[in-house]
Amino acid sequence: MRFSNRNTNCMIVYTLDEHLYKGEYCLSGTAEMALAGYLMNQVFHVTNLPLRLAAVSRCYRAETSGTLEERGIYRVHQFTKVEMFAVTDCDSSAMLLEEFRELQEETFAMLGLHLQTLDMPPHELGAPAFRKYDIEAWMPGRQIFGEVSSCSDCTDYQSRRLNIKYQQRGSDSLLHAHTLNGTACAIPRMLIALLETHQQADGTVTIPEALQPYMKGKVTIGCQNIPKMKFVKSKHKEQKHKNCD
Repeated sequence: MRFSNRNTNCMIVYTLDEHLYKGEYCLSGTAEMALAGYLMNQVFHVTNLPLRLAAVSRCYRAETSGTLEERGIYRVHQFTKVEMFAVTDCDSSAMLLEEFRELQEETFAMLGLHLQTLDMPPHELGAPAFRKYDIEAWMPGRQIFGEVSSCSDCTDYQSRRLNIKYQQRGSDSLLHAHTLNGTACAIPRMLIALLETHQQADGTVTIPEALQPYMKGKVTIGCQNIPKMKFVKSKHKEQKHKNCD
């Protein structure tokens, strides 16, 4: 397995050894690619759109960072993420992007996080995105707003490559669909925002009301008693020394 850094001209992905895996394979950085590929070469009737999908997957990112603010689990090479994906007609993608954004903001607000939403400028957009929102949560331990989610309207960039089309009402003509994607929850950064926002002076963490039903009714998470480590001599090493003598 190999990967390249963001400062090179190569793709920022984990590429598997061609000799071991007999082909060009890489580890997926998001479920977006799997969901888009699942719809490849499909034709939808406009009355069946928009199509909304979601998937949870392991994500692999080769990018690294040396900044102090991104230490710890803020930027990791492997994590779990829930991804949203949608296909719609060319007249509805802008409205669906706002639906994604509102859903993300509502979800994070229910968790008691302090948010700001950025409408990203053109020079911050990747090749597929026509418009993109970044949602950032305040992280008290870092004293910064950190990105916890984003959503993008890719218009027909992906559908042209994957041959995803739709049939208009009352017409036999086919048009390329518009695709959108958004992060519902990226686990590591969500944990940072939740723990740092809701930690109390005594070290306990208040569980947001929306999560309490999934925590067996717990209201707080207390500090765990970690047993003290006791170092013992290795019998294997002692026996090895005796044999050497």
